[in-house]
Amino acid sequence: MLSAGPALVVIHAGQTESPASRVYHTKPGPWGDLEYVRIVIEPPDDFMASDYTTAPARWNFAGYDEARLSALIRQAVPAGPLRDQLLDPRIRETTAESIVLKPANGTVEALSTESRTLLYNTLANLPGNELQTEPFRFRADMLDEWFEGSGIRADVGERIRKLLYPRGNALLFSDPGLVLPMLATPAERVLLVKTLARKSTLLVRLRVGPDSDINRIAEYWSNGRRRKDIRPLLLSLARQPGGMTIDLAHLLPRLARGLLYTYPSPDLPTDLSPDCHWTSMNFFNDPPDDRMADLEYLKARLIVDYVEIQSEPMMGDIVMMTRPDGTAVHSCVYLADNIVFTKNGQSATVPWLLSTLPDLQAFYPTNPPLQNRIYRRRQ
Repeated sequence: MLSAGPALVVIHAGQTESPASRVYHTKPGPWGDLEYVRIVIEPPDDFMASDYTTAPARWNFAGYDEARLSALIRQAVPAGPLRDQLLDPRIRETTAESIVLKPANGTVEALSTESRTLLYNTLANLPGNELQTEPFRFRADMLDEWFEGSGIRADVGERIRKLLYPRGNALLFSDPGLVLPMLATPAERVLLVKTLARKSTLLVRLRVGPDSDINRIAEYWSNGRRRKDIRPLLLSLARQPGGMTIDLAHLLPRLARGLLYTYPSPDLPTDLSPDCHWTSMNFFNDPPDDRMADLEYLKARLIVDYVEIQSEPMMGDIVMMTRPDGTAVHSCVYLADNIVFTKNGQSATVPWLLSTLPDLQAFYPTNPPLQNRIYRRRQ
């Protein structure tokens, strides 16, 4: 039900150092000496459709009236022919609940980055705009790695770059309809979508040597549950001359260990596909409790089984990212030094991966920024 084979695309270093080639070290802590590199993961071939087509642009401004929409367009687009095209009443469908704009492809392509950013980030907060709400996205400082080795034609890559817009420290792409028609064959279109679906993640290792505090490290990663399994493994590594490293996945609970770097089954209905909250609440469960897909049940278990803490988080704590009114936008599981285990969305094209809390803040940007509330499982 839950996993398919992992599909990793490791980015190799070039002549100049990039985030994908650097080895990062965490700060000292009870978790031990951790180091990580950034890698790229993409969906397996058998998860992709046989072809991809697109519909014309359709922007749903739910809750807007004519005056409010016109004010937004005047704010976003400088005076001139482009603004006039977006203000043309002939491209609008107006109902009591919303105004739908259907701009021509040429109009959409001509938007400046600044105009696209304001319009699309507005649409992302309104229902009925999937391409803006769940865009293709990648870390801005790893843009070259997004397409490296993909086989995407240079002119297609250049077209995509011109259509990117920022949100936090990520660059987003919401206009496949302007690019897919450039590709003549289904194979080319599938390759493009697969490449766009790539995700940046972390490959983390624990370095263990003769001077490592094995008892302290084992206690931290066992979280009171698996010390008998983790301590002997760490001791065996520490006995090796010069020490050794071990992939962090081996220190995670069984379910998380099996899910990391994999994708949910594409055969699951979208509403049954595991999301971030299912992932967080099942971190220590084996087998998982699929009732965690029910948000009301999940809230009840959070109240009963967890307590909110104000101290520093530790391995296994749930980080709930909320709006100021308490609405939960995302959750993940804290591992060490701001590294978390997460699934950033319910889609089958979103894998389970490792990230950092600053990266997640950028992945879910809001104004004001989301607040991190920490919950610890009751003993």
